[in-house]
Amino acid sequence: MSVIRTLSPAFALAAALVTALPAAAQEQAFLTADKSGDGSLTQTEFKTFVDTIAQSGKPIAAKIKASGRYGLAFGRIDKNKDGLVSVDELSSLK
Repeated sequence: MSVIRTLSPAFALAAALVTALPAAAQEQAFLTADKSGDGSLTQTEFKTFVDTIAQSGKPIAAKIKASGRYGLAFGRIDKNKDGLVSVDELSSLK
């Protein structure tokens, strides 16, 4: 039961994060965070992505940042569990 309680807030945070910005702003935030330029985000790059969105004044990103739940949100978005978040994985939450 506690696993469900843990995943549900993480899913809500992740889904809301993806819809927090218009597509163009989200794409720019993704490209800025993707330091390696490989089209996917590591956990460190994902943190930068969330922080960038939080600086834009989006409450859900600010909530992830304030709570430190980067790992939970990342884990929920990383559907194939390869340790990377792709644009497709982010888009699938919309």
